[in-house]
Amino acid sequence: MSDNGRDGLAPLVLLVEDELGLSKLMVMILEEEGYRVVEAANGVLGLALLEQEMPALIITDYMMPEMNGVEMVRAIRRNPAYDAVPILMMSAAMPQQVPGRDLVDAFLAKGTGLERLTSTVRALIGQPRSGGSA
Repeated sequence: MSDNGRDGLAPLVLLVEDELGLSKLMVMILEEEGYRVVEAANGVLGLALLEQEMPALIITDYMMPEMNGVEMVRAIRRNPAYDAVPILMMSAAMPQQVPGRDLVDAFLAKGTGLERLTSTVRALIGQPRSGGSA
């Protein structure tokens, strides 16, 4: 099982995003910042990965097939093993249209910019100790 950076490895981010192009861009940006990233294309796959990896942060889209981000977050929050894992939700929907925002630690509208994404990630889990250009 992976860790959240305590053993000297960069913190692990679980990215749950169904738009392939956006997912690849976010992985590239996060890895350039020095984080390790594992990807899932929907909430079902995200929960399956969560059983194998203990991320320092979960970033999830809201609108996805199979299981949306809110359904996935509700399932995660029911498991006390993940109480300390912050969750960042992103969506193209208007923030007031997204239920369950009280279950996440941060919310970003898609299109707010990569600097906002990286600064929010750093605020939630800190700067990685190794790698990265920032």
